[in-house]
Amino acid sequence: MKLTTNKILSIIAHDLKDPLTSISGISDILISNWEDFPEEEKTDILNDIRDTSDSALKLLTELLDWSRKVNAVSEPEQKVFNAGREIAILMAALLRKARWKKIELKNEAPGEIPVMGDVNMFNAIFRNLLANAMKSCHEGGEITVTAEKGEDHWAFCIADSGVGMTSRQVQILFSGVSPAPGDQVPENYGNGFGLILCRDFVNLSGGHLWAESQEGNGTRVHFTFRSA
Repeated sequence: MKLTTNKILSIIAHDLKDPLTSISGISDILISNWEDFPEEEKTDILNDIRDTSDSALKLLTELLDWSRKVNAVSEPEQKVFNAGREIAILMAALLRKARWKKIELKNEAPGEIPVMGDVNMFNAIFRNLLANAMKSCHEGGEITVTAEKGEDHWAFCIADSGVGMTSRQVQILFSGVSPAPGDQVPENYGNGFGLILCRDFVNLSGGHLWAESQEGNGTRVHFTFRSA
């Protein structure tokens, strides 16, 4: 299955939206309240802007490199990589945002998780699911990441203490069930495009994506990747 140019561009735009929105929001706060902030806090905010800009630039570079690869071949790249390392890096990039929202991020996944697949696809899946979890959580919430070894795969879980979903919403978002008139999806999932990409990428990688949720009691999203 080859990804179309339009889909690749959509992936790049979607993954860059969050960091650019964050930069814009933090900048607006600083400009509107410049005189009210102590100098030390101004420095912290400017550091946030710089770090988020650096992360966005790195992300753009990775996505462009990856798009050139997948556009040149008919199948995703298959190589061994350490998913534990990727998880640690992706979670570290969100620490500042989590502190702003007073959300606790817990990484309980092993440091060494050898899997087989396309590392950029894995990162896109994890980044989108983690972003959804962040949006689901209220102030004081908690997100926990775990990984368990199966017979021929690793199963990853992103659990949040957020708003949760009804069983119908889980069906629509994670099983591809067409919404009926009056059906609503949680606001944190937006138009659901990011989750569609996750589902496509997991399928392309030979894995599975599913979720468990209860309205008001958070969500647990799972996906699998082949072990190496």
